[in-house]
Amino acid sequence: MLKKYTFNGYNTDTDLSDLDEEITFVDKGSPCGELLRRYWHPVLLSEELGELPKLIKVLGEELVLFRDKSGQIGLLHKHCAHRGASLEYGIVADCGLICSYHGWQYDIDGTLIKAGSEPCKSPVHKRVKQGAYQTYEQEGIIFAYLGPPEHTPEFPIYDTQLDTTIKKIPFTIETPCNWMQVYENTQDPIHVVHLHARSSGVQFGVASGVDQIIEYDNTPLGMINIQTRQVDGHVWTRTTESILPNGNQTGAIWEEAESEKFFQRTSMLRWMVPLDNTNTKTIGWRYFSKELDPRDQGDASSVGVEKIDFIGQTKNERSYEDSQRQPGDYEAQVSQRPIAVHKMENLASSDTGVAKLRNLVRQHVRNLADGGKIIHPQKNEFGHISTYTQDTVIKAKLNDAQQRKFSRNLIKNVIENSQLSPEMRRKKAEESSREFIKELS
Repeated sequence: MLKKYTFNGYNTDTDLSDLDEEITFVDKGSPCGELLRRYWHPVLLSEELGELPKLIKVLGEELVLFRDKSGQIGLLHKHCAHRGASLEYGIVADCGLICSYHGWQYDIDGTLIKAGSEPCKSPVHKRVKQGAYQTYEQEGIIFAYLGPPEHTPEFPIYDTQLDTTIKKIPFTIETPCNWMQVYENTQDPIHVVHLHARSSGVQFGVASGVDQIIEYDNTPLGMINIQTRQVDGHVWTRTTESILPNGNQTGAIWEEAESEKFFQRTSMLRWMVPLDNTNTKTIGWRYFSKELDPRDQGDASSVGVEKIDFIGQTKNERSYEDSQRQPGDYEAQVSQRPIAVHKMENLASSDTGVAKLRNLVRQHVRNLADGGKIIHPQKNEFGHISTYTQDTVIKAKLNDAQQRKFSRNLIKNVIENSQLSPEMRRKKAEESSREFIKELS
């Protein structure tokens, strides 16, 4: 007999296990929620945090984010440890935040600085501490770590973040559905051919609608899909990357594969952060450069809070009728239900990447639940973590078997040379690609 559950305002007449709660539920104490709490997550753009405290939700927890007058950022539990008043109504101080109800003042780490009218020597100062989480601010984005302090990982810096030739614009978009159906969309390259080209008209590059050979591979950070296309006289191999548990990089939005290029990097670095079980915030940096966008089709002024410069990503950018005529990622993801019911799906071979990503997350969830240690990626000698998103285009006419062999050779090179500098990785990718084509002639 089916049971009825209500969560986050959504009623469902289904067994809870049908919702695959092992990898979809993110509340504190849930298997996936505990995994996600072992990583740094972006939670707000710096521009969204003004002079007043900001009430936010992350991983099902209501929290109060603030910047005190000394410039330090604090992230405290919503309810004051004294009598439970919300700290969203707190008074920003030179140091920390003061609860407006009785004047209890907390430092950014939750230390009770002053208990209002209580004597300075009152034992309450040693006994009480407000719940607090660590924060880190970088290039217009505020990150938080919600896990056990003793397991705090080093804040990760990825190689693409250090590219001085690009312009990085922070953005944030909310999607009213479970985080997994937003995240797994990045490992579903088949939808690019249909949703972004054939069904809705060309939304990105025309070349994205060309039939492709698709393969998948693990990386030290998670996984990649490998898309290889013959576009007129050029062979184009793209890798799109999942950085576990919820990060993603993808290639140039409007790539047309018209000229040779080697190891061209990403158009964005983003994270799909669960606000709760049925709401997700995608937040990260959109990257701009002449190499990524030679026709200047991107628009940095259209990137920011609830906006990004390509179609079909937000609720209010178009009318309902227009979204029916030309649906995008938002419509496809949200319409799967607030939480996609995995047991009702009929997966096919084209869903290999989705199934693989779900299983990778599941493996990490179970590893932590079984007492395993989470291995966070370490910086290389250049001070960053190597990533695996790239576009390579080479002038050649190859049959399907040759395209597959070419892409495998290229990706093997990209992964094996991950400890080299970005410049050397690009050089090695070019050398390997040209040598491969030369051997065919």
